[in-house]
Amino acid sequence: MKSFRVIILVLFGFQINCFAQNPLSKGEHFAKINGLKLHYVISGKGPLCIFPTPGWGPNLDAYKNSMPDLEKTFTVVWLDTRASGLSEGSDKPEDYQTDDFIEDMEQLRIHLKQDKVWIAGHSMGGWQVLNYGIKYSKNLKGIIAIAAFAGMDQVAQKEYVKAIKKRSSEPYYAAGAKMLLGQDTTKRSLNEEMGYIMPFYFHDQANLPKFMAVENVQLSQKAWDMTSKGGLGSEQILDLLPKITVPTLVLVGDDDFICDQVSHASRIHKAIKNSQLSVIKNAGHFIWIEQPEAFFGEINNWMKKQKL
Repeated sequence: MKSFRVIILVLFGFQINCFAQNPLSKGEHFAKINGLKLHYVISGKGPLCIFPTPGWGPNLDAYKNSMPDLEKTFTVVWLDTRASGLSEGSDKPEDYQTDDFIEDMEQLRIHLKQDKVWIAGHSMGGWQVLNYGIKYSKNLKGIIAIAAFAGMDQVAQKEYVKAIKKRSSEPYYAAGAKMLLGQDTTKRSLNEEMGYIMPFYFHDQANLPKFMAVENVQLSQKAWDMTSKGGLGSEQILDLLPKITVPTLVLVGDDDFICDQVSHASRIHKAIKNSQLSVIKNAGHFIWIEQPEAFFGEINNWMKKQKL
């Protein structure tokens, strides 16, 4: 009986060891990255593409469960960034700088034993992948920047305010605009605040319920607090974008109020020599929710041009 137990324990240990040595198997994974246990999920078929969450709170299910068509083009490594989803996070705001997120992606690439990868990200996830490209272009095959944030300056601030005020006749405007413009300083949780401002992210309010129906979307209050205090996204990177040398697809909705075409997407495109700008009509910040055929069509057509 004792020997049987030993055999079982040995086999169990062997199975665990095999799992640990196969970081690319489909399904859920945890990896020790820069001192934190980070959570990622692998799904899909095609070239490997790392897709980080935005960093300020949403979990990977917000993306994995809303854009399954991306898995028809890529084997996607959906990453819960530090303190988001099931990933651990430091209790120090200084550990939530842009460079911390970049280095998490770099160490994940190494963990996955990949010489070069594709990367894609949305909003502040787009900010992350652009910054990764600035520093580690040599480790990339290409970048897909979806409604990417490019930094806040006077041009971006002007477009931001203009886009908010464009919605002044909408029923959700009064309460949400005050929060977005810093005129309402009432302390609220992240979940409470998002309830007021989510309508601004959509061109057509009929599409908001589609996003709200996405399964298991969670927001991390800790990630929100830490990135706010740590200053994620506070840098100016437009002058650094020419360092990105790999093919880059820049996608933006023509009615995106927070990462608009004029101050973000067009300037990203202009700065990256080997880039394509695709403006999707009648779409806000969540392009793939509002215009899925156009969104995935642009990605698929662009990927065909890369002659994989």
